[in-house]
Amino acid sequence: MRTDRILLCTVLAALLAGCGDGNLILKVDVLSYMQPSQTSVAFGPIPATPGGFSSGEVALIDDQHINLLTGMSDVAMIQAVTISMTTVSVDSTGSGEDTLRVYLSDEATDPRTTIPVILQTLVFQPGVSDTASVTVDGDSRVAQLFAGKKVRLTATTSLHGPASGPALNGRVHLIALDAVVVARHSKF
Repeated sequence: MRTDRILLCTVLAALLAGCGDGNLILKVDVLSYMQPSQTSVAFGPIPATPGGFSSGEVALIDDQHINLLTGMSDVAMIQAVTISMTTVSVDSTGSGEDTLRVYLSDEATDPRTTIPVILQTLVFQPGVSDTASVTVDGDSRVAQLFAGKKVRLTATTSLHGPASGPALNGRVHLIALDAVVVARHSKF
């Protein structure tokens, strides 16, 4: 195990030394850590009620532990992290909206006790499919999390049904959740 860590640190140091300004850019496909069943949710029927029915926050991805590069903080400092999420929402009947939230935390903290990193509102209209993307950049708290060995992630959905008319039925599918990490050699 120690040999693996030394080898990783050596490789990262060589990569960083070869980068023009000492930056290393890593793209982390967060969805690759998930099972397909964790990235899609069908819902309904959500009946019409005056003021609209709210399902409350329900976990789509519940407290997923994501292992990061061990030993990276020994040779590089995380400069920035950009998180991007793309969803597809499909409405078969009714109307309403959903609020998707993505929470990230260190390995000792329950993600849902933190402020959401991503907050995305989806609007449902009968028979309409919609693709929505959101990007979060420059959050120093997120950059600090990616300097650790493990990140915990929870994604929730919170549906709001129609105030009147047909019940809301549909599906939300998470098709991309990526983190781009920019690190700089700690000796530069």
